[in-house]
Amino acid sequence: MKVVKEILKYSIVLLIGGSLFWWIYKDLEMTTLKSGLSQVNYFWILASVVLSQLSNWSRAIRWKMLIKPLGYNPKVSNIYLSVLVMYFTNLIIPRAGEVARCTVLAKHEKIPASKLIGTMIVERIADFLTMMVLAVIIFAINIGMVKEFFAVHPEISENFVKLLSISNLLLGITVIVLIIVIFLLVNPLKHIGFSEKINKVKLNFKAGIKSIAMLENVWYFAGHTVLIFGLWLLMLYAVFLAYPPTSHLTIWAGMFTFLMGGLAMLAPVQGGIGPWHFMVIESLFLYGINKSDGMIFALLAHTSTNLIYLILGLIALLILTIVYSRSKHKVHAKHADI
Repeated sequence: MKVVKEILKYSIVLLIGGSLFWWIYKDLEMTTLKSGLSQVNYFWILASVVLSQLSNWSRAIRWKMLIKPLGYNPKVSNIYLSVLVMYFTNLIIPRAGEVARCTVLAKHEKIPASKLIGTMIVERIADFLTMMVLAVIIFAINIGMVKEFFAVHPEISENFVKLLSISNLLLGITVIVLIIVIFLLVNPLKHIGFSEKINKVKLNFKAGIKSIAMLENVWYFAGHTVLIFGLWLLMLYAVFLAYPPTSHLTIWAGMFTFLMGGLAMLAPVQGGIGPWHFMVIESLFLYGINKSDGMIFALLAHTSTNLIYLILGLIALLILTIVYSRSKHKVHAKHADI
């Protein structure tokens, strides 16, 4: 029954996002779409894909920096593959990617999952703080555009204020606690008692959180955090250059669109489908890009990004599954020889 409820919940969320997507694109004619896509310079789309993977590799290095002080030395390649699994999972089940990447890495690198959860939360706090700083900077630079956007869409301003309410912050803390409970249930330590199990998870979780204090180089960690966001911005701006109607826009326009699209990703919809397109289209309209060109740009940017994550995420799952199966086979063979 619980599984049915979860499936129903995510189906409803996807239906809402899909309905918004349909409403946005219902008036876009196929001939206009084909004409727009025929103008695309796919060199810049490829550049966008490369930049996205550089950001994932940087994220893998940064995550390893948090894991290493705990006494583990995972391969960056395995961390990178687990990051791809995270994005792949998020496209299917919103917000489930974090659990997936920790589970995958825990299995392949023999690291307690609860410790990884702690380091993951440190990562997310770093990302949140960086996003807030960027938001202040981008809002300050584009204050006129921001005022105009929220004047046109006051309901978005109201929803954003509600999103940051005390009740939602408490909900976020509750979700984190639930994630810990899930790991406790998924990875039961059957050889010890329940209270001892709880204490062990608690200690591992605390150790993961404290990893930020044990970093060998805090500035290196901060540098990778800035690099990740910088690559995300350049990844979107490369699509600006790929599409002639937006190729003349400056990097400042790219920063504003990047931020508004980022806010849309707070919506619990698979891959941000619908809300992301709406925010990007409306943002570009403020820079003089007509709605049909904005629709094509949003479709191009969103599809190219998520399609590559679907493909690479599936490949990452296959690689990790094959490698894990082989390593288990070798261990069994070795024990059999003994």
